[in-house]
Amino acid sequence: MQLRERLARSYFNAVYNPLYDATTARLSRYAEAQETLVQTLDITPGLRILCAGLGTGNELTCLRSREPALELVGIDLSLTALESAGRKAAEHMRTTALLRMDAESLAFDAEMFDRVLCYHVLDFVGTPERVVAELLRVLKPGGRFVISFPAGAEGAGLGVSLLSNSLHSSGPRRSGRAGRFVRTILTGLVYLPLTLRRRPTTFTPDDVDTLLRSHGAVDVTIASDPVYRDHIASGVRMKGGPIDAT
Repeated sequence: MQLRERLARSYFNAVYNPLYDATTARLSRYAEAQETLVQTLDITPGLRILCAGLGTGNELTCLRSREPALELVGIDLSLTALESAGRKAAEHMRTTALLRMDAESLAFDAEMFDRVLCYHVLDFVGTPERVVAELLRVLKPGGRFVISFPAGAEGAGLGVSLLSNSLHSSGPRRSGRAGRFVRTILTGLVYLPLTLRRRPTTFTPDDVDTLLRSHGAVDVTIASDPVYRDHIASGVRMKGGPIDAT
């Protein structure tokens, strides 16, 4: 691992994750994205769901609020993120497993999960294609996935998009808009050091479609988010036939 990547990981543990819920997670666009992700997964009672790169656990919380009767498994490399997620899941630990694990090499048997969610993770991995292969490998035939893919460069442009969206979000009181402005600026300051890491691989919609189908995905739908500058891909792992997980 290069020095730049080690520094970025240390920053994640020491600064970004501890401040995440007070900054990024409070942006209006983030809350909207959470609802969209859960709706797209099409969850029903009793499903086993993998959240790869769960961060501080907000996706798990959102899933549980929509459907309490789920078996949730969350993985992340950050210990501080897992600790935060554990506090949020404290009342549901009998049906929640939180594990320190690399998404590029999942320690799960094939076809273990009914649903797979991976949001804003491929921006931070060395080989996103390998992560996609692993996610499709552990998904049951007929199971549904939602995976986001970075579509554009980070940096100032992303910050401007988030700031503009935050300021134009609904909010009748002037103080509410001022609060959103301050929160967005703080989010940018917290996120800025991470832009110094190695540039993530970016994807076009055609890239995403080709990659997913090469690993057995069907019914692929891709929606582009101009604010977060990513593609949200959803679909189903096909039933029958081998899947190449290399």
